Amino acid sequence: MKPKFDTHELVTSPMKHVTMLLPAVLIEHIDRAAQADDPSAPNRSSWCRRALIAALRREAA
Repeated sequence: MKPKFDTHELVTSPMKHVTMLLPAVLIEHIDRAAQADDPSAPNRSSWCRRALIAALRREAA
């Protein structure tokens, strides 16, 4: 599976605070993917963000 964006985008992206600091480009890709997946659910991207952050916290613990 080919990545949707290059890793250099993550390294050079400014960080954005959404409960924890994440690269802004990652947040933008999550938001776009969530909207493309289900445009009728405006809260889908925030649900995806929360799921990602929860998974990252579990991984770090």
